Amino acid sequence: MTDDVDVRQVLRTLATPDATDPSDVVADATAATRDVRDAAAFVDDDGLTRLRRAIEAAERRGDDALARRGRRALATLERGRDAARDHFRPARGTVLSGDALRSTR
Repeated sequence: MTDDVDVRQVLRTLATPDATDPSDVVADATAATRDVRDAAAFVDDDGLTRLRRAIEAAERRGDDALARRGRRALATLERGRDAARDHFRPARGTVLSGDALRSTR
């Protein structure tokens, strides 16, 4: 990273402070990975953005364990979102034929 990028990140953090403790956000994200409804609610509530900010905050304060847990939760939530997107793509999955349903997979 260049110094300019670091300065922009610091200024952005100062301009848009997040009152939530990064460990709380990471804990919420980790809990949300255990249930698809909780994951959807977390993502819908701008959770991925908050989680990315929490990871950055943890890295800035040198809390590697918290940043690692945050990255793991972020990866899990993003994989779930990608899987859901893939599931609902046209021409995939279930073929409707008369009264019968059969899977093409």
